[in-house]
Amino acid sequence: MRHTFLLEEGTWEAAGDYFDERQQASSWAGQVTISHSADRWRNEGTMKLQDGPELELSNSYEITPFAAGSDFTEWVSRNPALGTLRGVFFIVGDSILSKYASETGEYSGCEYLRQLDEATYENRGFAMKGQAKLSSWSVVLRRR
Repeated sequence: MRHTFLLEEGTWEAAGDYFDERQQASSWAGQVTISHSADRWRNEGTMKLQDGPELELSNSYEITPFAAGSDFTEWVSRNPALGTLRGVFFIVGDSILSKYASETGEYSGCEYLRQLDEATYENRGFAMKGQAKLSSWSVVLRRR
């Protein structure tokens, strides 16, 4: 199966669970749009809590396209809450893995996207502030 998230343009609906630093769960939903140009790919996403405290998270990734034959690439995200994040996407079998850290080193995290079929991915991840948990999530992405 070939990967369709990131490697192809498209819009994805996301829904799942968000866990805050105290492990309090809330439902959240949103959308991710992937677009490609010759020298940059973009991943624009917004997630909003459906219950609990009002919270909307947005990310804007600039991704260096994968080089021919490569299974990893770099990305930069400008996150309104965390600042500039720098990370790497790795393709490993049915999954896309990512690790990242803020430019200041204050924030870090990782996530993975496991492909279930061409139109569905499971996404799991966490974010840290220093040695403390900031958040974690469990989301399903479905291509529109």
